Amino acid sequence: MRNFFFTVILLPFLSVNPLHAGVAKDVDVKRVQTSLTKLCLNPGPIDGLWGRKTEKAAKQFLKSQNKTFSGTFTKDHENTLWGVLNSREIQASFGTGSVTLCKVNQPSKTQKIHFFENTCCEIPDNIKWQPNDATLEYYYKKTANTRHQMFKINGSKSPRQFTKKVEKHPFIEHEMATKTILSYLYYDDGMIVYDALPPSDRFGFKFDNASYFPSHSMGKSITSYLVGHAICQGYISSVDEPIHDWPLIQNTLYYGQPLIRLLNMQAGDTNVINEFSGNFIKTGRNIHGNAPLLVAANNPMELKNTTPKANAKYAYSNLTSDIIFNYLMHRVGNDFDKFIHDFYQNKVGIEHPVYLWMNPLVRRTNASKLKDLTDQGAGQYGISATRYDFLRIAVAILEDWQKGTCEGKYLRDLYKKRVRKNSNDRYTKTYSGQFHTDVNFFKNKNSRSIFAMIGYNGQKIMIDLEKSRITVVGAVKSRHFDDWRFSHEVLIYGRLR
Repeated sequence: MRNFFFTVILLPFLSVNPLHAGVAKDVDVKRVQTSLTKLCLNPGPIDGLWGRKTEKAAKQFLKSQNKTFSGTFTKDHENTLWGVLNSREIQASFGTGSVTLCKVNQPSKTQKIHFFENTCCEIPDNIKWQPNDATLEYYYKKTANTRHQMFKINGSKSPRQFTKKVEKHPFIEHEMATKTILSYLYYDDGMIVYDALPPSDRFGFKFDNASYFPSHSMGKSITSYLVGHAICQGYISSVDEPIHDWPLIQNTLYYGQPLIRLLNMQAGDTNVINEFSGNFIKTGRNIHGNAPLLVAANNPMELKNTTPKANAKYAYSNLTSDIIFNYLMHRVGNDFDKFIHDFYQNKVGIEHPVYLWMNPLVRRTNASKLKDLTDQGAGQYGISATRYDFLRIAVAILEDWQKGTCEGKYLRDLYKKRVRKNSNDRYTKTYSGQFHTDVNFFKNKNSRSIFAMIGYNGQKIMIDLEKSRITVVGAVKSRHFDDWRFSHEVLIYGRLR
């Protein structure tokens, strides 16, 4: 892993036109590689380096245009390539066939969906191969279009608006056309700089600003931000307040613990649920989708009569985040509907409805469904929102931090109380109240305050609280797009290299 980061960090300092006998100095090699890829000519990785594969693909293209290759790919050759790629009708031929744009992994009648076992809705995160586009499309629809058992907050009448000065980049275009990333936004000091979606003909439907992206663990960070608002509005006294006055979990390991221990994943619950897991150790039941917290709280094989592990250190727990969200609902009580709508509509300024995930109720016992949801602990930390509404949440966090509001002081307090992770995390070293912090790519002399919100299967928001930069990534599968460049490189340099 060290070698990987060493290579990636050094490459941007190389000229995009490295000295090589095969290419002229004024040629943008990355642009050439991207264009050749779109023409199905396989120039190898789009890395700005002129190698054998790139030269072979370039020769093939020039031959199709009746142009000779004298040993150097020139600026005139690049302009010819660019013109062919952007022409409406491509007349040149390769042997007996015509040159056509390459629709990599495009779903078609001949493409079959790969159905994964033991999952209804999501592609397993640990597979090493990239599923075809028909499979990506199928699983995206399964997760993004699910609306049952959710708490809906309608869009604001006056949503937050953004100033745009959008720049194009061949790397982004290539990744959107061929990889598992489906949405990218980059915000720099009040301006949208990169705004990208897949090509309109890649899938059987078109992605737009109304397309939804579900997230598990980014919702953990948003839940923490909501706790800050509840503290500032007097529903909770502070992060140091012990969890109390909550009959639902009175006989569980969480009762009586300071809230900050739960926020920092130090609740000591690894005796009931494994780290990073959603299944109870003894029963194997998943915490989501089948029952509210009430069921676990009444089951001695799950939470009833449990006690926390002594001297608990950081251990990432999905269950802990559910406890936090339901404690928030309990403390806000009958005001929750007003509280949550005020947050999303007036504070964040969402444009489209936001959906908060809920577990099914055991039974209806109250006239108010909200009271049933609260009393039974049906809340989850998960959220479904559109790409720009995720950005709006991130901008609200950035503004609170920089303006020193009550919520901003809460965020700074979390940062001061951050704990070191005891896991081998490739991205961050510490954890600050449901936010990942101390990003690995900054050396001590260049360190900055950054909040990272990281979700399953590639969902990710990075907030540079000092440089006012935000990246928002929406994906259907992680590991099969260049997350480092999208989320990290751009924060280091302010632009993609």
